[in-house]
Amino acid sequence: MEIENRQYLERFFPIASFIAAIIGPKCEVVVHDISDPEHSIVFIENGYISGREVGDASTDLVLKILKSEAYHEEQYIANYKASGKFGQSFRSSTYYIKNDQNKLVGLLCLNIDVTHMEVAAEWVQHILQGGPNPYVMPAVAEKSKEEKQTTEYLQGNADDLLQHMISSVIGKLKIPPERLSSQEKIEVVRELNELGVFLLKGGVSQVAASLSISEPTVYRYLQKLK
Repeated sequence: MEIENRQYLERFFPIASFIAAIIGPKCEVVVHDISDPEHSIVFIENGYISGREVGDASTDLVLKILKSEAYHEEQYIANYKASGKFGQSFRSSTYYIKNDQNKLVGLLCLNIDVTHMEVAAEWVQHILQGGPNPYVMPAVAEKSKEEKQTTEYLQGNADDLLQHMISSVIGKLKIPPERLSSQEKIEVVRELNELGVFLLKGGVSQVAASLSISEPTVYRYLQKLK
């Protein structure tokens, strides 16, 4: 990381501590350095919430942001859903840290653990609505099921993150990888490329192993997709 960019990121360290102190122990605040996706976390408050620490990897959403370059058109994304490796539910927000040349150098991320709030909300809704179900009303159950859909997975290990992203894409096909046609495998590689999987070291080798193909074949597929 360039010294100048490091200075930009360090300006947000006390801001991260300030936010965490205001919101409290259920709020994790992270500063990411995008120049090193495998070890992007350079500062974190309340990291025990997600089990992450300084030196840990990016998330799937961070990789997607870098690949899509959505930060050119907006300054932040707010109040989206995320999940943790311990099964927690989060409401998260990300602010894009840019230098004087308007180049993205990092991310300031807030992750508020709302797991217990969701359980409490279900009980409150049940009490207010009443009904024959002593636990969760159908409408609440449906809402709860919908809430499980996430847009970010908070995982600190790069290898585990890769496996999570690859499995999520392949799993949607409901066909064993070895039975996929060449075209289906190309589509898998296309989607993984759009998600930013190949920004991580080891992305090509893990995708190749998961699809039962060689690494040169993955590179050939990527070349076709250009």
